[in-house]
Amino acid sequence: MPLETLINAGFVDYLILLIYFVFVLGIGLAARHQVSDSLDFFLSGRSLPGWVTGLAFVSANLGAVEIMGMSANGAQIGIPTVHYFWIGAIPAMVFLGIVMMPFY
Repeated sequence: MPLETLINAGFVDYLILLIYFVFVLGIGLAARHQVSDSLDFFLSGRSLPGWVTGLAFVSANLGAVEIMGMSANGAQIGIPTVHYFWIGAIPAMVFLGIVMMPFY
């Protein structure tokens, strides 16, 4: 008896994944001619405005884990969930704004 897969994926599902990977690899191959080294890649050639870089930092901190996880944690525990942001997230954002942003 063959094992069942966890995902019931069909041809269209795999085709979408293939198109996505080809698209991402194509962007990487096209961009490698414009990026000279890893520092240039990391800093985007120092061409991004400050608000874009700040938005990237905030977006990196507000992923699905925070949205879903903290909502579930708030429903389970209540208002003490806010303590996470006072102890962890807000000081981290202040640190990034004062220490890391000048590099960009």
